[in-house]
Amino acid sequence: MKTRANLKLRVSDSKKFKKAGICVAGVAAAIAMGIAFYGRWWAGIAVVPFIVIMVKKALAELEEKERIKNEEEFIDGVVAMSFALQAGYSVENAMAQAGVEMENLHGRSVMTKEFQKAAVRAGRNEKPETVLAQAGERLGIDDIKEFASVFECAKKTGGNLVEIIRRTADQMKEKHEINREIKTLISGKKFEQRILSAMPVLIILYLRFSAGEFIGAMYGNLPGVICMSFCALMYAVAVIWAGRITDIKI
Repeated sequence: MKTRANLKLRVSDSKKFKKAGICVAGVAAAIAMGIAFYGRWWAGIAVVPFIVIMVKKALAELEEKERIKNEEEFIDGVVAMSFALQAGYSVENAMAQAGVEMENLHGRSVMTKEFQKAAVRAGRNEKPETVLAQAGERLGIDDIKEFASVFECAKKTGGNLVEIIRRTADQMKEKHEINREIKTLISGKKFEQRILSAMPVLIILYLRFSAGEFIGAMYGNLPGVICMSFCALMYAVAVIWAGRITDIKI
C-alpha cells in the first residue's frame, strides 16, 4: 500500500511539475521579450496578454496529451476485458481482471484506478455500463461513453457480448493508430513552427548583447518604443496565427 501511495504521489507531482515548468517558461519568455523589444526586463509586463494566451495553449496541449494517454490505456483495458470474457469470466470478474492487467502494463495510472473502481462498483451490483459512462463523463473521454453505450445495447439486445466488445476494441484501436500517425506527421511541423517563432526574439537579443550599437537607436526614445511596440504586436499576431494553422483537430 505504501508503494502504491508513493507511486500515486509521484504521478501527481509529475503533472504539477510540468504545469509549473510551463508557467516558469512563460515568465522567462515575458522577460526575454521585454529585454528584446524595450531594453528592460520589467517591460515584459506589456506582453503579458500574449504570454497568457501561449501559456493557456501549452496547458491545453498538456491536458490533451493526458486525455490521449488515458484513451489508449482504456483501449488496453477493453482488450484485456475481452480476453477475460473469452476465457469464461463474468463481466464483473472480467473488469477486475482487466484492472489487474492494466496495473501490470501502466502501473497505478488514472485509467487503471478507474477500471479497478468500476470493477468494485460492478461487484456491488451496480450496472457496469453505468459505471463506465460515469467514468467517461468525469474524465471527458468520448471513447469510454461510446463503449458504455455499445455495452448497454449489447446487453439489452442479447447479442454476443464477447464478440461485440472485441470488435469495438479493434475499431477503437484502429482509430487511435490512425490518429497517432497523423499527429506524428503534424508534430514535425509544430516543432519547426516553434523554432521559427523563437528566432526573431533570439536574433534581437543576440544583436542587443553582441552589437548593441546597431539597434541602440530603437531604445530609450519615443519613436523607437512605438516602432518596437508595433514589431512586438506583429510578432504576437504571427505566432498566434502560426499556432492556429498547425493546430489541426483530429
